[in-house]
Amino acid sequence: MAVNKAITDVKLQIRVQDGTTASGAAKIKSLSFSNIKIDAGDQVLLDAGKAIAGMTNYPLSGVRRVDTGDLTEA
Repeated sequence: MAVNKAITDVKLQIRVQDGTTASGAAKIKSLSFSNIKIDAGDQVLLDAGKAIAGMTNYPLSGVRRVDTGDLTEA
């Protein structure tokens, strides 16, 4: 049976390095932004994430797109 996925929400998560832990591992801090346009392209979100991280004092660790959606049977 086929499954349909309808994306209902998109969030942008920017991960920056906020120092190190006691064991020496990278300590990651997440900056989350909601109400992102559902049809926003991946390149646009990556560019936005880099630009936002550039305004912080922390090095960029990664940019995530978090999609939430409803699954239904076709």
